[in-house]
Amino acid sequence: DLALIQAVVTEVIEAAVDRVNRTLARHERIRKFAILGSELTPADGEVTQTRVLRRQVAAERHKALLDAFYSDSY
Repeated sequence: DLALIQAVVTEVIEAAVDRVNRTLARHERIRKFAILGSELTPADGEVTQTRVLRRQVAAERHKALLDAFYSDSY
């Protein structure tokens, strides 16, 4: 079941983030994250051929999600 797989993946990532956050100063910690529905590929323009994130493109495409991070709705 896809929902179960997504829940397990989210739980595994949350555990990893919690583990890393324990080693970081408060201002460095990851507070919120989201799992995108698709992989970032050079073909979609969000990363370069060497997989470097194109921040401007990604920020424009995922604006609603990023805005939600800075509000109480996420």
